Amino acid sequence: MTLDIIDPTLVDQPPDWVRDRKLMRRGFKYLAYLPKGRRAWNCTLAAWAFSARRRLVGPPDFNLWAAMHALTPSKRHEELGDDALVLWHGTSAPRARKIVEHGLIHKEGVWAAVDPKIAHSFTRGRSSQYQTASAMVVLVVSKDEWDSKAEAETDHIVRFHTSVPPECVEYIIYDDHIDFVGGAKARKPKRWGVARFKKRGKTWTPRARPPVRLDREQMYRTPSEWLELSIRRILTTLGEATAVEVFSSLYATVDPWDALEHKEVFAALEELCEAPRMTRGGLLRFRLKELQGENA
Repeated sequence: MTLDIIDPTLVDQPPDWVRDRKLMRRGFKYLAYLPKGRRAWNCTLAAWAFSARRRLVGPPDFNLWAAMHALTPSKRHEELGDDALVLWHGTSAPRARKIVEHGLIHKEGVWAAVDPKIAHSFTRGRSSQYQTASAMVVLVVSKDEWDSKAEAETDHIVRFHTSVPPECVEYIIYDDHIDFVGGAKARKPKRWGVARFKKRGKTWTPRARPPVRLDREQMYRTPSEWLELSIRRILTTLGEATAVEVFSSLYATVDPWDALEHKEVFAALEELCEAPRMTRGGLLRFRLKELQGENA
């Protein structure tokens, strides 16, 4: 069965929370992997979150995905509207930097994936093969370009028979950060801000003097208050979200990574949400208690 998880073979050691039998008994065992360090969330969680949303609703709202990961939304995608097609190309970090300048150069073909999990697996392979950092190139092309310059080799992989120009490259997802390299940013949606914390003794506190503004209406004083507000914002925005989407957005909007422990996220989900549902496709899905029954 295919589950909404990160492949556990991609991590050297299992995260600490898997040893918590209480969480395992309550169904969280289906999240077989969560990255232990910031090295992993960008190239892994962000891609898998997009893939999970795609499996739930079809083509996701690409700029909303960007905003929820504290990224600049793409004006190119905004302008193309329904004609926009998002494709993912796995490569190495050095080559990704050249792609930003020159685009994807056609030799025997240029391949990209509709599902980022496919590009991600190729990215890991390139990284291992050449002993270098990995990267994923996120392309936004028009469906007209798809029709005239590319063909679908499978349901998930596209082969271009011409070069893809650099203006189609919108993001580069590195191991430790994501760069927006598009020509211009969209006005909406506004990207979500990053909560920044510092440690005093054994306690994490906001870097700015509390209360700190989360958005126009909500403020937080502690990491736990930020966590609750953030989970509510994610699930209110999406209505229902897979576990990997929740974790991906949370860890994209907290700095440093260590300020948020996995077990704290699980505890907050358990308190705020109905029991997670496992769909036939293996997606572990959460909904706020107050949203239960809506859109039924």
